Amino acid sequence: MMKLIRNAFPGTMYLIVRTDLKMGKGKIASQCSHAAVLCKASGFQASQRRNGSLLKNWMLCGQPKIVLKVDNLEELEKLGKQAEELGIVAEVVRDAGRTQIPEATVTVLGLGPEGKELESLVKHLKLL
Repeated sequence: MMKLIRNAFPGTMYLIVRTDLKMGKGKIASQCSHAAVLCKASGFQASQRRNGSLLKNWMLCGQPKIVLKVDNLEELEKLGKQAEELGIVAEVVRDAGRTQIPEATVTVLGLGPEGKELESLVKHLKLL
């Protein structure tokens, strides 16, 4: 069993959903799940380049996630670019086009897990 590193904030993963697409609840849940899996995989790789403690603590602390919303693709892309400039994991989900949304439509942006830098980037957004 992994041991929690003392006094370490586990960070949070943020899932940013486009509301202009009018996705159903199930579709949103599915797209957010895709984003979380992508971020965890990318976070593992980024964590290996650093000391590895952020992702480990995030896993041990219940994998905190917060779902937020944006009005359109432009807002989503702007956030993704800002995150990448800060070296924060940013994963875009594009729909497969099998149900409600046309193929390759960007639906959700996953960010993190990360600490205070990411929190300051998304603090202006509202909860979904």
